[in-house]
Amino acid sequence: MADLAPTTTLSRTTGSSIDRARLDRIVLRSSPDVQGTMMDGETVLLDLSTGRYYTLNRLGSVIWEHCTGQSTIADIHAAICDRFEVVSSRALDDLIDLANELIREGLLQQERR
Repeated sequence: MADLAPTTTLSRTTGSSIDRARLDRIVLRSSPDVQGTMMDGETVLLDLSTGRYYTLNRLGSVIWEHCTGQSTIADIHAAICDRFEVVSSRALDDLIDLANELIREGLLQQERR
């Protein structure tokens, strides 16, 4: 969990879409029942509660490695733009689309600061 000022609280939401107006206040965290490992440049996720496997490509893997509850979506977006030659708006769309999908699947949680 991030170091937060005493007056700052986190509220956990699952199943709801990411609010684009608050990208600097939303952090992403993997769900407790999900384990991930790198294989050949991709991340393989296992949902221990369902037994289902998921595979993330290189971009998805970069996003996943930042889903520790420390980085805001704005931070993750900046990391993607630094790492890949991509148009900023496209990177943000891809980030939000993947994050929303992982949230819907129960693999990821968003927390608002």
